[in-house]
Amino acid sequence: MKYSYLVLAGWLLTAAPAVAQVTDTTRTATPATDENFDEFGDASAGGGTYNTQKVLYISPTKLISVGYEVQLPYDLTSTGPTPGTTTAETRISSARGIRLAFNAPLISRNNFVFNLGLTYWNTSLRLDNPGRSPYFNRLNDGLRTTGLNGTVFKPFDNKHFLLVQANADLNGNYRGFDDISGKQLTYSGTGIFGWKPNDNLQWGLGLTRTYRAGQLLYIPVLLYNRTFSPKWGCEVVFPARAELRRNFGTTALLKFGYELEGNTYYLGKVGADDVYLRRGELKPRFTYEQQLTGFIWVSAQAGLRYNYRNDAFRNQNPTGKKESLLGSEPSLFKNELTNPLYFNVSLNLVSP
Repeated sequence: MKYSYLVLAGWLLTAAPAVAQVTDTTRTATPATDENFDEFGDASAGGGTYNTQKVLYISPTKLISVGYEVQLPYDLTSTGPTPGTTTAETRISSARGIRLAFNAPLISRNNFVFNLGLTYWNTSLRLDNPGRSPYFNRLNDGLRTTGLNGTVFKPFDNKHFLLVQANADLNGNYRGFDDISGKQLTYSGTGIFGWKPNDNLQWGLGLTRTYRAGQLLYIPVLLYNRTFSPKWGCEVVFPARAELRRNFGTTALLKFGYELEGNTYYLGKVGADDVYLRRGELKPRFTYEQQLTGFIWVSAQAGLRYNYRNDAFRNQNPTGKKESLLGSEPSLFKNELTNPLYFNVSLNLVSP
């Protein structure tokens, strides 16, 4: 009997990796996107047929992600506040922090899907001379975003669909619950009507309310996911991000493109003025993703953090008031940043 148990245990240990590999190969053959949507299933027997949020060989959906991002040192020059403007310079010797994300389908049917997601991004900043400016003192507390997002995927038939996503984020230099304020809240959302003529192409047009460029914008958005061959494809949600994808079988891929990141962060008061940092970053980058085992993947990213917008204002959103006929809204602190390289690595549980 003891010998039988040993044989059974040995068979299970040998078979387990093979089972995991077969399961993951099935996932990769009909993968989900990287847009916070889970798989959407096949049409049920006897019912109508519906398209799914899948394009062949696309990046796997991350259900749970634990990551860490580091920016190399860079310089910051800040001018303000007005009147009596002064200019202060400092070097940011450390800008790094953890990035957590969790996504789960609450409703998953072939004709309707609702996903709920949670995110937490922390950027700890170490300024060499924070005492040179009251703005530096506020920035030295770091920047954080805690977000809740919901996504609806509604297919109408086997070719047409609707995507709706809404986000609520707390953005600021808070360090605990006592520091949280309603002034840190921003709301954004996207609606896209799309077409999926086949399993290699999905595209759509819509409108987004976004803070990605560092301030509130209402702009058109283009969704375009296409697989040209088992090796090549592209993943685009323009203008937020666009990437060219190179697949290496079903267990690894390399992407090159960019992403636009940003939001408006409430930093507290400087004197009598509220301070809102409107921060937008353009990140051209390479991303390599590799399956470790089963549904566990690792992702490594390297690129340039290019300063698109980084000025501080008295209001969260643009007021329409301008310094001159051709000028812009007056800033409280006008900032200039050099552009460092950055690196990001994450461990991810992906969708089956």
